[in-house]
Amino acid sequence: MHIVIAIPLLLASAALASAQDAPAPQDLETRFTVAVLDDATSYGALREPLPTVLNRVLVEPAFSTRYQQRLTFSTSLVGETQTYSDTATRLHVKELYTGLSAGDFDLTVGRKMLRWGSGYAFTAAGVLDPPRNPTDPGDRLSVNEGRDMVKLDWVHGPHAITAAWSSAELATAGTQLRDTTAIRYNVLVHGFDTSLIAGDDRGGDAFGGITFTRVLGQAWELHGEGVWRQQAAALFGAKCTLRSGLTFVGEFYTPPNTTYFRGTAIAPTASRQHYGYFSASKSRLRELPGWKQWDASGAIVTNFNDHSFTGIADVSRWFGSHVSAYTHLEFPHGASTSDYGSAPYTTAASVGVRFQL
Repeated sequence: MHIVIAIPLLLASAALASAQDAPAPQDLETRFTVAVLDDATSYGALREPLPTVLNRVLVEPAFSTRYQQRLTFSTSLVGETQTYSDTATRLHVKELYTGLSAGDFDLTVGRKMLRWGSGYAFTAAGVLDPPRNPTDPGDRLSVNEGRDMVKLDWVHGPHAITAAWSSAELATAGTQLRDTTAIRYNVLVHGFDTSLIAGDDRGGDAFGGITFTRVLGQAWELHGEGVWRQQAAALFGAKCTLRSGLTFVGEFYTPPNTTYFRGTAIAPTASRQHYGYFSASKSRLRELPGWKQWDASGAIVTNFNDHSFTGIADVSRWFGSHVSAYTHLEFPHGASTSDYGSAPYTTAASVGVRFQL
């Protein structure tokens, strides 16, 4: 194992051992987890002279502690070794923050993952959220990093206000992030979990947005987002969960073709884009021995403008409480210059094994 991956794991293991040797006081809560993932992706019918197999090995230690429900410290790391045309190793700091709670106020300083958007496959108003893209391996493998920020939350009854300032100084190169100041007001109004968002990017334009989620009965959930960031972007979606556990999610997303929203395969001269997403999933395929450990899902994401799409299928199985294996398939289709059809492969098949404690 590469030294860059081993160091954080050994440090976290030492912290766990120390916590086990000396019983913690009742007002001190400590938690440690670690996961190891080996993911191999094979690309079919490559259009370019590239290697056909990409292998990733991820080691993910996480540690958190809370003292008297007032002081918190949490960190989540990802050590990654990637083998493709060559071998590279790097350390992702997903989260590393400390917090202080006093009455109705919570102060957080450090790198933290936020989820202000209400969408499942996309986000328009998640101005401090990590990227959300159903065909992005970084999203699938959960290696996206949080934002470096100072955040103050005030919660009183049904009202919640969050003010955050995020710095881009330590962001990964190429992410095009800027220093961002944002404020969010959340309240439950007639069953609608509603948030109003406003803010400003340093050197850019101010923005404002709204999100909502509404639960209808025992099965349905409606959600949506709208934001003005140079131009308007909007998302509308629904989720339905049947008594059998079968879950459907559908979303329609329309971003403007601006620098902030533009995908890597979209030409700067293209018009506003329109995307659709539909998925069906089932955990515990059947309530019978041998089937309870199986999960399966299928999805399709499409760009209505250029008629390209990607089909996605996932099957996973648990072996006991700590080991799971999965298969992930992607089938992009469309013209070679289209959004999803521009992928340099016709199929991508990933298999992986995950161990976690």
